[in-house]
Amino acid sequence: MNESKYHLQKYAGMSTRHTCPQCGHKKEFTLYIDERNVPIDESCGRCNRERCGYHLTPSEYFKAHPTDKRNEFTTWKQPEPPKAIPVSYLPSSLLGTDTHRDRNNLFRFMDKEFGRAEANHVFDAYRVGTSRHWKNNDGLATIFPQIDDKGRLCQLKVMAYNPFTGKRMKKQDQAELWSDKAQKYIPDIRPMDKIWFAGKTLLRNYEANLQQTFFGCHLIKASSRIGIVESEKSSLICSILMPEITWIATGGCNGCKWTEPAVFKPLSGKRVVLYPDAGMLAKWEEKAAILRNNGVDVTVSRACEGLPDNWDVADVLLRERHTQKGMTIGEVMAFAKEIGVSNRITYNI
Repeated sequence: MNESKYHLQKYAGMSTRHTCPQCGHKKEFTLYIDERNVPIDESCGRCNRERCGYHLTPSEYFKAHPTDKRNEFTTWKQPEPPKAIPVSYLPSSLLGTDTHRDRNNLFRFMDKEFGRAEANHVFDAYRVGTSRHWKNNDGLATIFPQIDDKGRLCQLKVMAYNPFTGKRMKKQDQAELWSDKAQKYIPDIRPMDKIWFAGKTLLRNYEANLQQTFFGCHLIKASSRIGIVESEKSSLICSILMPEITWIATGGCNGCKWTEPAVFKPLSGKRVVLYPDAGMLAKWEEKAAILRNNGVDVTVSRACEGLPDNWDVADVLLRERHTQKGMTIGEVMAFAKEIGVSNRITYNI
């Protein structure tokens, strides 16, 4: 078999992305096609979701199906693209004055770490809000609004945080969930991290076409230098510690589908630096190549190379800040424990 005659189908709209046979996610599967743009099989392709990782190559497919005849597909036609559903946006009234900021667990952490003035300034700039969706440690959850470069509210991402460590709450962490039906908090025993995209629920329309964007996208237009990180919290911290750069967040390695032209278009004409988490350099180099091929001036930082897997550039900046403040060995050990790396650090006393 001539492997070179088959290749992954180039992106030409969502009609060229299909349902993954392994994870079941729609519009995430890229098919292998032949020279006539005919797919080999609905199972032969690659899932774009890192967490899934499904990838069946042509050689693997034909090895498992030796009797498959290519001429059987000569009548195949590209499916008709679905009718375009207009993009929906959330009402800007959802970005009103936050009267519960003092109970916001992430704000409590930022207030302790940087002081009230800095914490208020960065929460105002990024329009960060407070949600009653989760309650833990006598505090509430954080709302990260995704506002595009035209000022439109695209999505609201709600996350729960530990107010003492600043770490987000994961599935093993105890938190209470607000129940509209019961009008009270109930224990959240669901096996999932404390992350909720609230947009469709707030619109009361689960068929709405919401298209995410970078957290902090509304700040891009007024800046020439852009730093991109994965975590929303990290973009807030970095904007305090390195204010000469405008920091935005993807919300995950593949969050907000940030390598699609509609999402990264506002980066055109800007100097962009990607700051991957430790261990993610290779994946973000691939993403940088996509942006470069579309005219974006982008480089990739190696600031987190060689550091523990859960570190990002905000951890690096915080470490330098605490070092400059002259931390005692006890404070260093406590800080290392907070960020989960105490077992990887050697102390020379």
